[in-house]
Amino acid sequence: MLKFSGIDEARLKASWVSSAEAPELVHEFTSFIKELRELGPSPLRADYRRELV
Repeated sequence: MLKFSGIDEARLKASWVSSAEAPELVHEFTSFIKELRELGPSPLRADYRRELV
């Protein structure tokens, strides 16, 4: 579905972290945010802006 929609599969991540594992949760968030920043802006973001203008 992601590829069909034009979304890079690297922009979705799933992992299981218990609420008792706060440091692991923080690590997952920060590492995923870093990966997303390396990918750059979403290609869909520009499409939405064109519709609003």
